[in-house]
Amino acid sequence: MPVSAAYVDGNLKINGDYFLFGLGSGAAMEDKDDYAVSGIGRVTANWTAFEDQSGNVGQVQLRVDHKHRLTNDVPLMYIFDNLGGYGIIQPAFSDIGLRLTNLYWRQEFNQQNTELMVGFLDSTDYVDTYALGNPYAGFSNLQFSTGVGTIPIPDESTLGFTLRHITSDNFYGLVSFSDALADSTEPFDGVSQIVRDNQYFKSLEIGWIGAKDAFYVQNIHMTLWHSDGKQEQETENYGVNVSATYLMGDWMPFVRAGVSHGDESLYESSFTFGTGYLGFDGNTLGMAVGWAKPNLPMEIDEIVNAEVYYRMQFGALSLTPNLQYVSDLAWNPSEENALIFGLRARLTF
Repeated sequence: MPVSAAYVDGNLKINGDYFLFGLGSGAAMEDKDDYAVSGIGRVTANWTAFEDQSGNVGQVQLRVDHKHRLTNDVPLMYIFDNLGGYGIIQPAFSDIGLRLTNLYWRQEFNQQNTELMVGFLDSTDYVDTYALGNPYAGFSNLQFSTGVGTIPIPDESTLGFTLRHITSDNFYGLVSFSDALADSTEPFDGVSQIVRDNQYFKSLEIGWIGAKDAFYVQNIHMTLWHSDGKQEQETENYGVNVSATYLMGDWMPFVRAGVSHGDESLYESSFTFGTGYLGFDGNTLGMAVGWAKPNLPMEIDEIVNAEVYYRMQFGALSLTPNLQYVSDLAWNPSEENALIFGLRARLTF
C-alpha cells in the first residue's frame, strides 16, 4: 500500500509507521486473560542509487521494527496460550523488541521484467504472495497469509537472494535461497550461519499474471519449497503450495492450498478460499474460510478458521476491525470453538 514518505531528500525517502493490534474472546480459559495487545514501531528508508533510461532502478531498502507487548499476553500466541486451541493470529505482533526486518539491494533489469534482491530479506515479500495476505493491511489469521500455514518461512532478515523474471506472455519464474536459521534480533549472525551451518530455505515459484502491474491481484502460481529447518539440529521439510487470485471489477476472489512434510510447518495440509471487495471508496472488505490438518504427532480434528475484516482509511490512519471463528479448542476444558474480535490500527508519519 503506497504511502507518502515523511522525509524526502533527493533519492532518499524515509517514513515511519506505528501498528497496534489487539484481540479478545469470551472463550479464553479460566486462568487466562480474555485479551492480548501488541504494538510495532517501524522506520523504513529507501535510497534509489540510479535509474537508467528504460526505468530500471537500483535501490537500497532498510526497515527496522520494535515489537512490544502492551498486555500480559501477545496476539501471536493467543490461540495456543489463552484459548487452548491450535493456530496463529498475527505472527508479526510479538514482544521480541528491536529487530532488523530487511536490508537489501534491489536491482531491476529488462524494462522491469527481471528483479534481483540480495541481502537480509523478508521471505513474505516474495514467497507465495497475494494481495490480501499482508498482515499489516489484510487478513490476520496465518492460514490466510503467506504459505497458508504449511511453509516454515524463515525469520525476517534472512540472508540470501531472490530472482524473478516475467516473460513477454505474462508467465513468470521466481527462485529464492536464504538462511533457514535467521534471527531478526541477531541478523548479522546470518553471515557466518549461511557458510558454516548449511541450513537453507529454498523455493521455486512458477506462475501466470494478468499484467506486470497486476502481479499481486491477478496471479496464479505454484510454489515448491524445501527447508533444512529453523532448529539447531537439521531437519527435512518440503512441500508444495498453489494459489489463484483474480481481480474482477471490485471483487478479488482467491483459492489457495498447501501440503507439507516435516516437523516445522504449522499445518500438514491447508485449503482456503475467500474474496476481497474493493468497492468502498478506498476501503477493503475481506472474507475467508479455511480447513487445515494440524502438524502434530498426536491426532486431533481438522481445524476450521474463518475471518471477516473491514479496512478503513482516514488519511494517515487506518483502522481494521475483524471477526474470526476458530474451531476445535483441543486443550480448552470448557469451550469447543471460539469467536475472536480483533482491531488493527496503523498510523503513518
